[in-house]
Amino acid sequence: MAVRNLSEPAEEQEPSAAAPVWLLTGNRPGEVSQQRALAEAIGVPFQEIQVATLAAAGGRARFDDSALHPPWPRLAISFGKTLPMALALRKLSKGVTRIVQLGRPRGVHRNEIDLIVPMPQDVMRDAPNVHRIRMPFNGVRRHARTDEVERRLLAAGFARPYSTLIIGGRTRQHAFAEHEITELADRIGERVRERGGSLLVSTSPRTSAETIASFRQRLRVPALIYEFVPDDRDNPLGAYMQLADELVVTGDSASMIAECWRSGRPLLVAPMRTSFRYRLVRRMRSLVPWLVERGQVPASVDIERWILQLERQGDVGVLGRSEPRRAYDAQRDDDLQRTAQRIRCLL
Repeated sequence: MAVRNLSEPAEEQEPSAAAPVWLLTGNRPGEVSQQRALAEAIGVPFQEIQVATLAAAGGRARFDDSALHPPWPRLAISFGKTLPMALALRKLSKGVTRIVQLGRPRGVHRNEIDLIVPMPQDVMRDAPNVHRIRMPFNGVRRHARTDEVERRLLAAGFARPYSTLIIGGRTRQHAFAEHEITELADRIGERVRERGGSLLVSTSPRTSAETIASFRQRLRVPALIYEFVPDDRDNPLGAYMQLADELVVTGDSASMIAECWRSGRPLLVAPMRTSFRYRLVRRMRSLVPWLVERGQVPASVDIERWILQLERQGDVGVLGRSEPRRAYDAQRDDDLQRTAQRIRCLL
């Protein structure tokens, strides 16, 4: 696919009346779903364009700008590492297109972005163009054959109450060491035995074969374990979440925590330890906040701080330590609408 030379701006055009908003996406489902949810909440026509291919965790992005051509949108919504394509689009449009960045900006001074919406685990200082949210925008997935899944579970002897565990995987911050996985298996097993119910488990795109093997070997209660398969139409995670009497999720994914919270089920988080190396990096970045503002150093991530805040508020419990005390309330869940209203002002 041909790639345009981004140093040569195209002829200036008027913004497109058909699609005033472009979503510049990668291939990470959790990020794309948030961009879609936000665009739908804004309430104007939008066009989705995949401009980057990203690894499941870390690594460099591969960009494709072939779909960036006039008529130009009034606004582009990028997420994480797709920001360079939003900056390229603004240059091509000669400033016609404004930029909303979800997540941490990299490689550019934050004042060059019209609006930054950091995720709640991102460590960024306040500024007029920084809009805070309490939860990521991920909605609750559904499963069309939940009743069928439940019948199969009951026929196989999996009785209620159901504890559904969602296991993530290695990130730059979390190593998912074997001792953490065995500890997770011990704690969830003890909880399921105390409740007298059954355990349903789903893994994710980042869950390694080693993690699954360690968990299976250590677990001492019967469980139905689904191992993630890309593009699997029969992925039962949605059904497992809908059937759950409680949800437990590893603390490596803010998106997954948000989705589980919005399900309305009692939610417990199993925190994963931040690696010593990343704790050191985070400390060093905190000493040079001006470099973060200029985009010369990426902002840090501190998901443990956010989980602790949710625990103190009673929104989640921590596996083995506390129980959730406050039920989900849709009236308090106003992040999406507040952000959409802020963006409408840019249009």
